[in-house]
Amino acid sequence: SNKGYDLAWHINGYFGTKKGIEYLNDIIGRVLITFKEYSPKRLIWKPDLKTADHYYPKIYKLKQLQNLKSIPGRKKTPSRADSFADHTFWAIKLYTEDRIRDFGEGNIVAYELIEDWAINQFINKEQSTIRAKCRSIWNWYNNKNWELPKNERKFEMTRTERAKANAQKIKEKAKRKIINTTSGLMAKEYKKANGKWNISKIANELKMSRNTVTKHLKEMGLI
Repeated sequence: SNKGYDLAWHINGYFGTKKGIEYLNDIIGRVLITFKEYSPKRLIWKPDLKTADHYYPKIYKLKQLQNLKSIPGRKKTPSRADSFADHTFWAIKLYTEDRIRDFGEGNIVAYELIEDWAINQFINKEQSTIRAKCRSIWNWYNNKNWELPKNERKFEMTRTERAKANAQKIKEKAKRKIINTTSGLMAKEYKKANGKWNISKIANELKMSRNTVTKHLKEMGLI
């Protein structure tokens, strides 16, 4: 997309038992935690593979995802009923903290917002369990006047820092595309008769502006 790439995994397995659902939800929670900065989510519909730019027909088993992150650097948990290994709980908690940052500390985050997100992320047959976790987390922050603990604040990027980081990622992505185009087997196709780079042709091929292409080619010393 114009903001980057969407990555998805197809997981194989039978999850009809309570134990199987709990295991799957645990892996979903780990994915949400591991890739938190990219706002991951579980698709509630089957994607149309025909629209994918790249599709690798490989199906993963859940056990292949066991190396995903566990809960990093957390000393305490808001509810005694939830252990450190409860990745479902922590995924909901981290989502709630992000919403607190969005709305501003001291402002109430609607319970329905948290529950709707959680129900869509985790397997619905365990809705009563998911709702119990949501209520526990919502009540915890409501009792704390919707303020984040100090140790949860200092490691988070400010919105300005996040915007700069995202801008840098977009810049690096554009640069990689231009490098691939100007150094690949078809590089000659993007040069004029006089040997200079055809900036317009590169821009059209990569769907970038001429200014962006020119800027990167100058930085790489190609013009």
